[in-house]
Amino acid sequence: MTDARVPPFSTTMGRRSFLGRTAAAGVATWAVPTVLSTDPVAAATGSCSGVTVHEFTSGLEGWTIDNSWGSGVDGLWNHNTEASRDGGSLHYGRGTNGNFETGSSRNSGRVLSPEFEIPSTGTTEVRFTVWREVETQDDGYDRLRLRMVGPPNSTLYSVSSIGDTAGFELHTISLPGGARGRTVQFQFDFDTRDGLYNDHEGIYIGRFEVDACPPPGAGGSFAPLAASRFSASASSAPSDDAEADAAPPPRR
Repeated sequence: MTDARVPPFSTTMGRRSFLGRTAAAGVATWAVPTVLSTDPVAAATGSCSGVTVHEFTSGLEGWTIDNSWGSGVDGLWNHNTEASRDGGSLHYGRGTNGNFETGSSRNSGRVLSPEFEIPSTGTTEVRFTVWREVETQDDGYDRLRLRMVGPPNSTLYSVSSIGDTAGFELHTISLPGGARGRTVQFQFDFDTRDGLYNDHEGIYIGRFEVDACPPPGAGGSFAPLAASRFSASASSAPSDDAEADAAPPPRR
């Protein structure tokens, strides 16, 4: 693994410490609110408030993998349960001893969340943790995004050619005002954008939280663990909805 590179405003902890729910030294505690039970009336009106949590320890938890999405050959999203991860995660790649190479071809794919009713009032945020090992050679490659699929559609987070994290990073992103009271989904997508320098471990999404009414039938299945501890961080992200599927910048 290459030298760790940490984006501004992100505090990190080791992946084993994070998934094992053991706090790293000096890391701030985040008290996770109780998960909502399903309320059909509130869900219909967008009036509920609370947090729905996905930790991927019991499977995809309502998320859908679409490795035929995007450009190039089929992608490599999967549900990862390797012992070295101390739990479940959404993973793009072939695990701890693998990479996301597909010969000399570009590859891409996405994972799409269940539908959520965003509250009409109160805090509207998503929080997610990501561990990343990708290329740094040239700008615009190995792009990871989090998109809100609405309406409104919005790119909430986008990074490319940014290298490794030192552990699982926590990102907190406010949803655009137009999402209030609407039904939306969330999409993580990864696109190598060409076939070069894909000999890296890839992406792990360890946890996803959203301030929203839970999807129908969710009940308490995504209840947070009382011992969960997180680093505190804030993350800015582009608000445009550009797909950016044109050819990436030329290699230097």
